[in-house]
Amino acid sequence: MINVEPGAEKAVHDALERIRGIREVVPVYGERDFIAIADVESISDLNRAVLSVREINGVSYTETILGMELKF
Repeated sequence: MINVEPGAEKAVHDALERIRGIREVVPVYGERDFIAIADVESISDLNRAVLSVREINGVSYTETILGMELKF
């Protein structure tokens, strides 16, 4: 989940879409501005993607949540 500085939404959105491993960028209403959904092979790949997100000019906050598979 990502927050951006006011006025930087378009630039951040475009930069997010260029990061390897991010398969979808969803603009949202509420506390966060975007949810970036990553599809990666390893924690190392996830780390690389998260660090790339944090380097984007205009990104002011990130929160990483790992999804899980429910197997019944």
